Amino acid sequence: MPLPLPAESLEDAAHELAMKVCLAAHKQPVKVAWQESPQSLEYFSDAHRKIFLEQISACGLAPLGNSDAPVLTVTMQVTASQALLIADWTDTQGGRQTYMVKIPRASLFVAHEALSALQLQRELLWQQEKPIQSAIEWVDPSSQEHFLLVLSSGLFLRLHSESGAWSVRDSTELPAVRRRSRSGNGMFLYPDPGRPPVILLDGKICDLKLDERVSFACSGINLEAKAPQILSACEEGPRYLATDSRDYTQTDRIILRGPVANQDTRPSSDASSVGVPGPVLGISVAENAKAAFAVVKNLSTGNYEVYRITAACSN
Repeated sequence: MPLPLPAESLEDAAHELAMKVCLAAHKQPVKVAWQESPQSLEYFSDAHRKIFLEQISACGLAPLGNSDAPVLTVTMQVTASQALLIADWTDTQGGRQTYMVKIPRASLFVAHEALSALQLQRELLWQQEKPIQSAIEWVDPSSQEHFLLVLSSGLFLRLHSESGAWSVRDSTELPAVRRRSRSGNGMFLYPDPGRPPVILLDGKICDLKLDERVSFACSGINLEAKAPQILSACEEGPRYLATDSRDYTQTDRIILRGPVANQDTRPSSDASSVGVPGPVLGISVAENAKAAFAVVKNLSTGNYEVYRITAACSN
């Protein structure tokens, strides 16, 4: 394995890594696979991906979605002292090639001021004994009535607010799913502005018709859930939300990560977070992205709880 070359910044590292791949490869289509991790989400932005893709394209390595093309996997590893940007692929002759570029961890941009200006806040909205898979708020555009939508043990629950407290208005059975499907539990998403949320269920997208009676229309389109992002009044762009990644026998916390576009951060002592009394089972984001909704299993009571999460501006 070749020794890593040093770089001054993550932008330089992306460019240098692309050049190393270019020098070793023939002109051909490639399928670039970004190996996602909490570290890559925190540091490696779309701007860095663009630098890498533009450089290999200029060298004649056309990034395509063709499944027959050789797969070029790009990942990032971070240690206490440095970061490694790694490209790994198997060429057309079957030989494995690995290239690395390293940068000092101190060179990674840390938005200390922006992070310290935001504080995550939580508000308990709902709790029950039966398992909850996902929850999200929805505002009826005609009546402006607020609803809390919940997926629970094969049921779609529609809650409305009475005197400041939520109560179940009605429940509807969800479409049947395969028992062993990874995505069978369901998750709420807002794919398009101005439309009700959809449910990602058993590899399908289920549109909701939220009239007097709830109905579903499911299609075979597979839409992958992305890392949750939240907006605040302090900044123009969104930030990532992450969990502490502990096991389901421990309490958890929700952490505010770095800006999504054109900036990179790392976790730091002044990064905002909010603790919850059990593992986070899922996070869905409101239509305007100004709130997120976390499902938590409370380890003390055994109840399943729904929290509204917001990023507030601090003085």
